[in-house]
Amino acid sequence: MGILQHILTLVLLAIICNCALGQTRPIPHAHSHNDYARSRPLYLALESGFTSIEADIYLHGGELKVAHLPLALSSRKNLEDLYLKPLEKIIWQNGGTVYPNYPVQIVLMIDLKQRADKIYPALRELLCRYRSMISWYKDGVEVSRGPVRVLLSGQVSLQLLKEDTLQPAMADVQVALLNDTTYTKVINRYSSPWERYFKWKGRGEFPKHEQTILDSLVSAAHRAGKDIRFYHIPDKPSVWKVLLDSNVDWINTDHPARFSKFYYEVYRR
Repeated sequence: MGILQHILTLVLLAIICNCALGQTRPIPHAHSHNDYARSRPLYLALESGFTSIEADIYLHGGELKVAHLPLALSSRKNLEDLYLKPLEKIIWQNGGTVYPNYPVQIVLMIDLKQRADKIYPALRELLCRYRSMISWYKDGVEVSRGPVRVLLSGQVSLQLLKEDTLQPAMADVQVALLNDTTYTKVINRYSSPWERYFKWKGRGEFPKHEQTILDSLVSAAHRAGKDIRFYHIPDKPSVWKVLLDSNVDWINTDHPARFSKFYYEVYRR
């Protein structure tokens, strides 16, 4: 009976989520930071219209466990059960897209918490099982388009990606690498902590000299044809507005529902 109840709960959640997604407009700038820390990972982000979702992983006991720290990994859920299987089911239910009325790609950003030479082979093998669902790349060019784009961050090896004849993912790297063209082909997004470049905490006006810095970084990323994101931001509407107004591609937030309400009821009014 316990197993049956669990299955029925999963089916009910899938139905609820699918109905909710049918009413949701995706937000092209919304990144769910450490999404797995939510009460309902993946589902809350999608119901809020998010198009970029982050999961941290460790290789433990042959499984890719989702966690921020390497504590009690045996009890943690794995990447496949928490994200890949549910996404596959949602995409199948919606006829090939994550959002049923909007054929937009979403980004699954996977933060590697261990050395890439240890964890990337296991991740690649897992992603191969979901080949039709994700985009694949050759020399950084998308050769097979899927409803999900995988982006690797953390201890990602740009050399490993570059040497991979068919890549299941692109890379998210530090903003400081903007002027390094060695691995440009395998980089899709530049990300750095807010405090590395800015002191403003969201109170009062954004200082003009910091606006100049922000504009310069955004312009440099866009000239290179890449996206840009800042994490550890002061996670509040005043900062979200500055980032959106400055054409920052992804707004890093720990509050999906709150950001979605701000975006549609305040920012886009």
